[in-house]
Amino acid sequence: MGVKPLDPEQILNVRDFIMFLGEKFKNSTENFEDFSNCSIQEITVLKILSRQGSTVVKDIACRLNNIKLSNLTRVLDHLEENGYIERKLNKEDRRSFIIELTEQGRKLAEAYQHNFEKMAQATLEALTPAERLILVELYTKVRTKLGDQDICLSNPIKNNPETEELLRV
Repeated sequence: MGVKPLDPEQILNVRDFIMFLGEKFKNSTENFEDFSNCSIQEITVLKILSRQGSTVVKDIACRLNNIKLSNLTRVLDHLEENGYIERKLNKEDRRSFIIELTEQGRKLAEAYQHNFEKMAQATLEALTPAERLILVELYTKVRTKLGDQDICLSNPIKNNPETEELLRV
């Protein structure tokens, strides 16, 4: 027996939910940008350092989808000027620097994550304990699926014939 085709109404509901979440994330991030006087790239650098600890500049560039090093230098300069990071000469490769969070930078990264933890808490509070388990299981399944596919979420139009066809006039 073949796989049953997807229900178009379900696709629309999931699309709308993804767009709703995207708007919530965007608003939360924009509010945090205003509060912290940091750009989204600067916030992302703080998140990377918060998760990975001390990191060389090259690794940060890779995590930022290969941002131009000149742009990354400006991002790091601003973070350093605001006291969020420190640059230290890499003792293993004196041509590069190791970037570390300061205590102030760690607190700012935690504050950013806290915004999303509040959103996650509000989401889970709307559900029963059984529904929470199901939701987490489904999130894991979807995250794995999206990770396995070559879906370019940062540029969904590029190399997507269906989207390119829709945009042709």
